[in-house]
Amino acid sequence: MKASSRKDFAYAMTPLKIVSWPVGTWPLQDYDIFSAMRGTIVIFLMLLMLLIVQTEMYFDRSDAEKNLDALLLIACGILAVSKIMWFRIRPAGLISNFTSAVKDYNDLEDQEKRAIMRMHAYMGRVVSGSVIIFAYVATVLFMIVPVLAGVEEEDIFNVTEEGVPDYPMPSEYVMELIKMPDNLYFIVFIIECLMRLLVSTGNLGSDSLFFGITFHLCGQVEILKLDFNRLGNENERAMEHFIVLIKRHVYLLNLAKMLNETISSILIVQLFASCILICTTGFQFILDLSVGNIVMAIKTFIVLSTLLVQLFAYSYVGEYLKLQMEGVGDSVYFCSWYDIPTSIAKNIIYVIMRSQDPVSLNAGKFFTVNMETYMSILKTSMSYLSVLRVMVNA
Repeated sequence: MKASSRKDFAYAMTPLKIVSWPVGTWPLQDYDIFSAMRGTIVIFLMLLMLLIVQTEMYFDRSDAEKNLDALLLIACGILAVSKIMWFRIRPAGLISNFTSAVKDYNDLEDQEKRAIMRMHAYMGRVVSGSVIIFAYVATVLFMIVPVLAGVEEEDIFNVTEEGVPDYPMPSEYVMELIKMPDNLYFIVFIIECLMRLLVSTGNLGSDSLFFGITFHLCGQVEILKLDFNRLGNENERAMEHFIVLIKRHVYLLNLAKMLNETISSILIVQLFASCILICTTGFQFILDLSVGNIVMAIKTFIVLSTLLVQLFAYSYVGEYLKLQMEGVGDSVYFCSWYDIPTSIAKNIIYVIMRSQDPVSLNAGKFFTVNMETYMSILKTSMSYLSVLRVMVNA
């Protein structure tokens, strides 16, 4: 069982470590100079990218495709910097949850509970993997399309004079301004590719870290519900066992609150940026289809899909966490409380009352992030998109 527990822990946590350790946000790391240097270097590269892209937009406002790429990089870069800095400044909630996860796997002795934890680890991998795959596909596509387009254009028109090199991100005017030597093009190309990958890792990788540990917490709530269902008069130490379960419930509620406090401030920026980018990319997608620009339409569609998947992941995780916390009261109510000693049964009402006010995933103190919020943001984005279409057609 101990060997199985270690394998289960590796199954659940290794993917999260892969995407969070390079940017310095892995909660179980040693917070030493080395980890601080990783985070500092990543933040510096992303801030440099933001400076380059904003300067490029200042010099060239006429290219719609380039400006869309720049807008996406700026929004995603700001989100990535915010998440990395916040997870470094206030890591207490993540550290407590991941430390508790280590203890949960070490204390695992029941096969049924192991199956529950394995199932929630799988759910975390699916959600995190979906977000990461969409992000990296969009990143790679945005890196290679400009280069391939430049090569194709040179082959078609047989251009003999030396032109401006194509970079993975909008930076041609900036490189011309600082008089970047042509022999350093390959180095600049690699650095810009690294910047794009770091933006995806810092943004969606941080999300995966949160999704994975939230699903683990939901798995622990599911195990708590199983323990409440097993309450009965056959337990000779029923009162002590009931008190242990109540303390476990309070402990899981506190872990959920710490997770909510960790991500709450960032979610405000996340949802606002998602709404704006969904409107922008959706509008660009419609325009590309109308003019027959298939390459740009594919790019914008993949970006739009990534934004929708990310927003759906947050909403689904928030909805699932809320339902699991509310389910504690139902599990207590449907247990064999009529066979439990009266001294214990009369206290069940307090557990049910507490579960009626579950911990939810909140964006600041404004609204709860759940599937209803997801539909509301989609409706708002589509409304603004319709207004944009009418304005252009007019």
